[in-house]
Amino acid sequence: APDASRRRRRGRHPVSAHRAHRAQEAAPLVAMSASGASMLGHTSRASPSRVSTGSRSPRSRSPSPSRAPTRTSGGSPSHHSHVTRATYGANWNVAERMYAEGGVKSMTMREGDQAALLASVAKHFEALKQIPDFLPHLHVDYDAVEVRDSTVCDGKGVFAIRDIEPHELLTLYPASNELSLMRVEKASSRDGERDEGAGGDDDGGAAEGVASTIKSETYVAPQPSYVMFNGHKMFGDGNALRLEADPGAPLVSGFLGHLVNDVLPPPTDATDAAYAGEYLKKTTNETNCHAVPFPSGIVAIAASKKIRAGEELLMTYSFGFDKSFMDGVNADVELKKKMLSNAFAADMKVLSVKMEQLTRESLKVHREAEILSRELLCDVAGE
Repeated sequence: APDASRRRRRGRHPVSAHRAHRAQEAAPLVAMSASGASMLGHTSRASPSRVSTGSRSPRSRSPSPSRAPTRTSGGSPSHHSHVTRATYGANWNVAERMYAEGGVKSMTMREGDQAALLASVAKHFEALKQIPDFLPHLHVDYDAVEVRDSTVCDGKGVFAIRDIEPHELLTLYPASNELSLMRVEKASSRDGERDEGAGGDDDGGAAEGVASTIKSETYVAPQPSYVMFNGHKMFGDGNALRLEADPGAPLVSGFLGHLVNDVLPPPTDATDAAYAGEYLKKTTNETNCHAVPFPSGIVAIAASKKIRAGEELLMTYSFGFDKSFMDGVNADVELKKKMLSNAFAADMKVLSVKMEQLTRESLKVHREAEILSRELLCDVAGE
């Protein structure tokens, strides 16, 4: 496990540093909108959507209905006592309520909560971009990597500049093009209020599939090949919180996750079983990084194994989320049956289990950073 104390070497106490930054914080992403359209979760290009499993360490001290934050006499949340929904203070912000109720999927959404929560996540991203020296407090050692010409494709890649131990956090995935949050389950609004973007239900609940979206000020077009989902259970199903990077945006220290390549281009032709099998074996055995979703919305890129100085960071993207490949499989009943009933399906399961296990282990190692990330989101949500 990485030396957590060493990576807290910079700056003031993390919370005070974060608060001191507010006076100079740059304007967050803009152009909030809500629509009933389904989110894009796939890509038809060679570099597909990056998906983080969202598994959480069972030892994580996460606020939940059984271990939720309470309000102290001063009105600030305390993470050491039990609280029920009936004991909520009127001044609790949307992030505090999300953590207390066990996540987006189970919380009761008031009018505007979904948009407010997404705006808070965007402000959290922006603050970390503006003060990269704060990232070591979240155990992200961004000085350990740099961008060079990739060894596995014609573009750029991310490389280690020192030896890296398993589970070290090396960079974050940016949401420099678009950030969106999908409502994955109908939720009744408190006191009969309707949620923003509801799809016409008479019971005051928000319709399934309603998304709030924030586009960057430089947004020109969607970038489906540069998508990462934060699959942490606090954000509901695995594709509820969607981060989309802009490959043409200036690089930001600590936000290089979109440049981490896969060992091979994932397959797009469902009929080419030989290449699909080759890809699956290589992406399972020859990648050295994995994605780690945090409950504040950020997604970190962590080492899956020991990485030597000079090696390129490689992370599986899994063709299971490539739209053209899955469309081809689903269009042919016999092909789908074949894919799901032989060793190929077993290999896919091995990859899935491996990624889930790595995520759990990383969140266990970085439990303090996970807790801090929650506090930071609550902090900006209360502004």
